[in-house]
Amino acid sequence: MPIDIEAPSPPDLTNRSLPSGIDPTDVTDSTGDLRREELETALREGAWDDAFGEWTEYTDLNEAEYRAVHDAGLVESLDFYWDPVEGGVRFELPSIPDGLGDDGSLSSLASTELADLGETVRKVLEGGYIDWSELETDEQEMDENL
Repeated sequence: MPIDIEAPSPPDLTNRSLPSGIDPTDVTDSTGDLRREELETALREGAWDDAFGEWTEYTDLNEAEYRAVHDAGLVESLDFYWDPVEGGVRFELPSIPDGLGDDGSLSSLASTELADLGETVRKVLEGGYIDWSELETDEQEMDENL
């Protein structure tokens, strides 16, 4: 059942550490290679609101559970980045506290639902908010100049 909540502000992707799935030798610049600035701009220009609205249509969280997840800072802790090896947008989930929710049983559901939100955002970003062919061309030009 859809939940009726307003989209929070998109996650701030600045000042994030290197995602755990990225080998430090695969990037030359922890901020530029991951294209977080471009992704954050796209999120702020509507991708986040579109994806969040879509996610609220099918999430299994009710409003109270969503509030607990949001209040724990988990939504704003989602991390989105460009994977320079795979050549696509990826996301990383924050650590979910074990005792989340009134009775502590929300942790597993929160992890699943945050993964669904991350995947929805990834698809929306790749579906029309950033011209990925332009990014690939830029990368090819940089490689040729090396």
